Amino acid sequence: MRILILAHYYPPEMGGAAARLHGLSRWLAAYGHEVTVITCFPNYPAGRIDAHYRGKLCAREQMDGVRVLRTWVYASPVKSSVRRLANYFSFVVAATWAGWLVRGQWDVVLGSSPPLFVGIAAWLIARIRRIPFVFDIRDIWPDVAVDAGEFAPDAPITRLGRGLARFLYRRADRILPVTELKRERIAAQGVPADKLAVVTNGVDLDRVPDAVPDRRKELGLARRFVVLYAGLIGIAQGVEIAVEAAHRLADDSRVHFLIVGDGVRRSAIEQEVSERGLTNITMLPRQPREAMPALLATADVCLVPLSAAGIVDAVPSKLLEAWAHRRPVILAAQGESAKIVQEAGGGLVVAPGDGAALAEAVRRLADEPETSGAMAEAGRAYVEARYDRRDLARQMEHVLRDVVECTHAGQATC
Repeated sequence: MRILILAHYYPPEMGGAAARLHGLSRWLAAYGHEVTVITCFPNYPAGRIDAHYRGKLCAREQMDGVRVLRTWVYASPVKSSVRRLANYFSFVVAATWAGWLVRGQWDVVLGSSPPLFVGIAAWLIARIRRIPFVFDIRDIWPDVAVDAGEFAPDAPITRLGRGLARFLYRRADRILPVTELKRERIAAQGVPADKLAVVTNGVDLDRVPDAVPDRRKELGLARRFVVLYAGLIGIAQGVEIAVEAAHRLADDSRVHFLIVGDGVRRSAIEQEVSERGLTNITMLPRQPREAMPALLATADVCLVPLSAAGIVDAVPSKLLEAWAHRRPVILAAQGESAKIVQEAGGGLVVAPGDGAALAEAVRRLADEPETSGAMAEAGRAYVEARYDRRDLARQMEHVLRDVVECTHAGQATC
């Protein structure tokens, strides 16, 4: 097949979205398909376009057998709703323009949300090119913002977002939520069951090294029990729980928290660490992808938090990454991700925002190294069986082929 993918986030950008789309794209290409990705110039999360791309409207690249077309996008390091929307809509315009003008033909277009607005560009390209439109849903927007407390349930932006989501759901030929609970929530909005198929997040196990030196000595963490959080420090992540737990463990010289990443909540967390005078937290800026194995090797346990009890349909990709690198997890969340941790036996679960419970979970794993090791191995076995991205790309391949064949046969679904 000739597959077009629209992705707002793509390597060298970090995060679960970029990893998912890059992993699926490269495996689809490895399976013999012609894959093109339209994405924007790298700018997330710093809000700055790399000097290599400045002054350009577009750039053509090859990455792991995938043709990558990068377009201009509005980017700003100043965080505000207006500037964020400008970033999103500028990509909608640029991606639609690129999908219209670029030579060649595709059999299907896949747009990945959030941001939800990517679906507008994917739908328009599908109409222009007369090809089916598949909608990949990593988070249900704006519901995820409501669950995290960022939007009020009856706010105008919430109503507008839900209206746009319903519009795109009706026009998509297939919708691919990444979790079962997301599938149920979308189905509850009246989307036919045969229009939905779950293709979960996963891990590129072929790129997980067998052994890698850790960074304990460099970071002054020798003989410490290291609790690692690595990822976006945003509203939905709830990284503040680590500060409360570190405060409660300040008298335990064994334990040290390592927080790695950037985002809108980083400065507030740094300020809280300073005000509390905590010396058992080290904060590092966002690290390049190639540095992650060494950071994971430094960890004794990985922290995977979410900010609110209402976020029950998310399975953070950092959970699967930790298990892939044979690290146990402490999950501060409820819902589908908690069920997965319990089923896998790969870690402990505490309530989101409960710093006292997190502190007790850390003490337990520090006191019970054999339990911690067994959880790490159980997590690794679990992702090998269910979340290897090469297998998930086969699932995606099957869905896309089915959509293309149904379209050629003149059927909406089959």
